[in-house]
Amino acid sequence: MELVTLNLADIIPYENNPRDNDGAVDAVAESIRQCEYIAPIIVDENNVILAGHTRRKALLRLGRTEAEVVIKRGLTEEQKRKYRLLDNKTNEFAEWDFDLLAEELDGLDFDGFDFGFDIEEDLKYSKDKATGVSLFDRYGQPPFSVLNAQNGEWQKRKKEWISLGIASGLGRDRGLIGDGLDKLAANSNRNTTMTGTSVFDPVLTECMYYWFNQPGGKIFDPFAGGSVRGVVASYLGYDYTGIDLSERQIEEDKKQAEDIGVSPTYYCDDSQNADKYVPDNSVDMVFSCPPYADLEVYSDDPRDISNMEYPDFLRVYRNIIATACRKLKENRFAVFVIGDVRDKRGEYYGFVKDTQEAFTDCGLHYYNEIILVTAIGTGALRAAKQFNAGRKVLKTHQNILVFYKGDMKKIKENYPPVEIDETMVHDLEADDE
Repeated sequence: MELVTLNLADIIPYENNPRDNDGAVDAVAESIRQCEYIAPIIVDENNVILAGHTRRKALLRLGRTEAEVVIKRGLTEEQKRKYRLLDNKTNEFAEWDFDLLAEELDGLDFDGFDFGFDIEEDLKYSKDKATGVSLFDRYGQPPFSVLNAQNGEWQKRKKEWISLGIASGLGRDRGLIGDGLDKLAANSNRNTTMTGTSVFDPVLTECMYYWFNQPGGKIFDPFAGGSVRGVVASYLGYDYTGIDLSERQIEEDKKQAEDIGVSPTYYCDDSQNADKYVPDNSVDMVFSCPPYADLEVYSDDPRDISNMEYPDFLRVYRNIIATACRKLKENRFAVFVIGDVRDKRGEYYGFVKDTQEAFTDCGLHYYNEIILVTAIGTGALRAAKQFNAGRKVLKTHQNILVFYKGDMKKIKENYPPVEIDETMVHDLEADDE
């Protein structure tokens, strides 16, 4: 091996280099600028690059004309081809020790250049040394207090669930939150018609079942609504019972479940009558998404709380929660997905606070609050107008309130480590293909 200085013009890129390195040139150039040139380019006796294509491009981008080069003589053509591949490939097997990385990064100034050291993001995907499992592998999504439904992994998983044939908006009138979305679609030059009917998120559903239910446990949903929560529960092997006032909705939910090949249980009734269908102390989880006061008016049925004035809404809502809490076994979780809404004056009702009080008044412990960052969708079209009109910020999150019934010291002994059914995951991905 021989270390020499060569003109960059005399260093020859390998014409069959399979590594696309254009995306790394800026970062390598910046590292050379900040740290000077340390690693030489390696070439064969004909000055053809064995390792260092990106370094050559980076030096040229910096306006350099020369580079230190190691000339490696005596390799066979097969060895050269192997080395070019393995020099790049073997780097992919390395992983970061994030504790040590954090120590090394402490106090370093990279002059504002982003080299991609996002430890918080990387930790989600990094493998545990003992188990070889990442947070995503083990929990579906990292069990943090903020969940981001906008990220790529979430959206990919959502598409996989939807591919089963879930269409949660069926069974309800389109545009429950107004027909203005069609006008927004026209104004934004979109070719598709938007719907104002909310659809529950199957990825959130999957995570909540894994995190806060017993394996194969029974679920009671007092505001069944669309098909998502029942279909996902049954697909994952949970026993689901949902109640909803709308006969049309229940029939559509049953039809979707049958088409997908699962069998959640649905009843058409007022959930204040849940005693007829679900015994007390019989379910392992209460999970639901109630009407957000009068944000979406689902029907003109006088029993439908979505068309009630808020004091009457709250009275019936509390009765339904009290009934649901009686159905829950001791040492089990109840999870409600909600969001605060404004009254006609534009003031928040305080729906989140009222929900907390409804559960705690039933003797449950307020245990976790999770924020779900939702897709912005048409929000970008509305944000400026509503902010300028009254300084109302665009709401792009939901509140997931988690309550516990019983002795909190027993959570660890009653809830084994989360084990996602990888067979189910692979089957779902295969269905998507």
